[in-house]
Amino acid sequence: MRKIITLTLILLGFAVLTSQAQKVETKSVTFEVNMHCQSCKAKIERDIVFEKGVKEVEATLDKKLVTIKYDATKTDPEKIAKAIEKLGYTVKVVETKQKD
Repeated sequence: MRKIITLTLILLGFAVLTSQAQKVETKSVTFEVNMHCQSCKAKIERDIVFEKGVKEVEATLDKKLVTIKYDATKTDPEKIAKAIEKLGYTVKVVETKQKD
């Protein structure tokens, strides 16, 4: 009986962890950033990916756009914009999307 209760509690714990993992709300935001060269692009892509909640960073130098996929439960566009500004760039939100 004790083994059954222990096994049930373990399975219940896994079920709770799995349900929490599925609550990730991924969104995408595109910023217009005053990048001037490949070094600017590389710096943004390299540094912003380490911000809490950021999943992916893609910078397009010719259009001066940075698209970021992020976990909306951990961060938001305002926090990401501030992180880019700390790198020395001006930032303007162009578009925000909900991802499936």
